[in-house]
Amino acid sequence: MNYSEVPLHYERNLEINSPSEAHPVSSYNLQHQELVKFLYSRVTGGVLITFFISAVASVLAYIELSIQGREYWVVGWFSLLCLILLARLQLAKMFAGVKNNAYFQHQKWHNRFLVGVVASGLMQGCGAALLMPYVTINVQIILHSLLLGMSAGAIAFLSTALWIYISYLVTIMLPVTIWLMSRQTLDGVLLGFIYLFMMMAVSIAVKRMNILVNDALYYRYDNETLVKDLQRLLESVSNSNKALEKISTTDELTGLSNYRAFRVGLEKVWRQNSGSNTPVSLAKINIDYFNEYNTHYGLEMGDLQLRDIARILTDEMTQPDQLIARLNGAEFALILPGLSCEDARLLLVRVVRTLASKKIEHEKSKTDRYLTISIGLSCQYVAEGSSSRTLLSGADKALKSAKGKGRNRVEIL
Repeated sequence: MNYSEVPLHYERNLEINSPSEAHPVSSYNLQHQELVKFLYSRVTGGVLITFFISAVASVLAYIELSIQGREYWVVGWFSLLCLILLARLQLAKMFAGVKNNAYFQHQKWHNRFLVGVVASGLMQGCGAALLMPYVTINVQIILHSLLLGMSAGAIAFLSTALWIYISYLVTIMLPVTIWLMSRQTLDGVLLGFIYLFMMMAVSIAVKRMNILVNDALYYRYDNETLVKDLQRLLESVSNSNKALEKISTTDELTGLSNYRAFRVGLEKVWRQNSGSNTPVSLAKINIDYFNEYNTHYGLEMGDLQLRDIARILTDEMTQPDQLIARLNGAEFALILPGLSCEDARLLLVRVVRTLASKKIEHEKSKTDRYLTISIGLSCQYVAEGSSSRTLLSGADKALKSAKGKGRNRVEIL
């Protein structure tokens, strides 16, 4: 790839995690990594084609030079070329074994590939130039055809990397061009100029193709980066919305649901069980004489007791669809879907007894020397035409009745 001619696009960074650390990778790096992967993925095909064409040329040259007793030239040349081709295959195998193929030093692997291509190109070009003076005109024509064919065929394997292709083109064709010019014959000069023209024309065509491929890869990876940025932004917004939703539905002091979440939860339960005749129990709980407790013991102690009662209520919840809410001040509410009135009453009695066992002093209470609660319980089946408002109204009335009868009790409507 002609790195010096790559358009100076801005680099949008993203993180690709390796087994050991996160590497900042730009769209620029990604596109060049892709180009290097393209080169190495086609090494095997290119090496096999080079081996086959070189083998044909070697056979023809061997037959020609064996008459002159110089066949060992061909054997030595072909052996060296095979060693270079094997080294290129080994390099491709090493590249395939890179542990973290999502991120690698593309420039280093690009340079290694370039060395392999230049070495094989020099062997082919210099070998052809050395053989030309000792073979017949017919074999020379065949060798010229093979060289031109390999130069053109290499476009399919190397065109994505401009400098690699130009290096291969020069190393395979320039030695023969120099030999043709050095003959100082009309046909040699003409053929030499044809070689030079071919090198220039093909280089210009490949350069244009290279720019198109580079731009396509840039926009591909830049778009992928933009999409990932957008996904991260949407995820961040979603997390922020969830956090805001939680804040807007949570009581800050106790961590329970607030009044808004209570009303939404009650309607949700009613909607989910509509027409099923499922029993739903609703309890409203009020701490007796809590204003007096705050005045006497202080707001800090009052907050402590609110959190303590919240924990007592939470410990009694056994089903995920049950909901506890702090409505305001010293008032709590429980939504108990699927729980009969008697089961709900037993649960609330346990809450009352648990609080009593703690023996939290309340000198200003007119009911008991310890902190107590009054509870109003309402129960209803979710039948066709029934309303959650009736259940809520019943709980309010039951709580009012509990307060009117001396507090520290559970009243059922």
